[in-house]
Amino acid sequence: MDASLNGSSPRYSRDQGEFDRAIGFVDATFALALTLLVTTLDIDHPSVAFSSLGAFEDAVGAQFVAFAIAFAVIASYWLQHHRLIASFAAIDYPAIVVNLFLIAAIVLLPFSTQAVGDPGVEDLPLPTVIMAVNVVAASVLHTLVYAVAVRRNLLSTAPSPGEVWWFVVNALAGAVVFAASVPVAYLISPTAARITWIGLVPIDWLLRRYTARWLRTDTA
Repeated sequence: MDASLNGSSPRYSRDQGEFDRAIGFVDATFALALTLLVTTLDIDHPSVAFSSLGAFEDAVGAQFVAFAIAFAVIASYWLQHHRLIASFAAIDYPAIVVNLFLIAAIVLLPFSTQAVGDPGVEDLPLPTVIMAVNVVAASVLHTLVYAVAVRRNLLSTAPSPGEVWWFVVNALAGAVVFAASVPVAYLISPTAARITWIGLVPIDWLLRRYTARWLRTDTA
């Protein structure tokens, strides 16, 4: 543990057990959130639902869509978080606290997913809005983990201003798309709002392509 004499926050390097303990806890929580998604799939009347493909689709179709979206979102955040942590040289309490807030948003996703996939309320805008806000919070907190790491010099290599902007803009793309779906859910329909979520795929690709010049410029 490296701590300055003025009582600053303890700092744990990658080769210390406290670093592995903190990141292991975060990884385990991501895995738990992914596992809990299966509990969002519920069939009220199995004898009816399994009578035909049409009946099965009516019973769990919306739930499977919500499950797939939430699984993709959580898995994407874990992959991004994994890549980010790989660049850490150390971790301290402020970074750990921000990670705890991040996983708080992540473990809420099974709950918000269940509401979106519930056939009884799938036509109401609020469940869709709750999930959208949940994802916005996760995106912002993931970005904040990076910002804290940069601010507190926790990365193995200090990023250039262009690299910081590249990370922040691309990390917040999901927040922008899901935030934009909130008025769509109320003004048009929850289904239309959920369709806008799919737009994140081409938007993310375009952003990474056209913001890559920031990285190339800094490298040059």
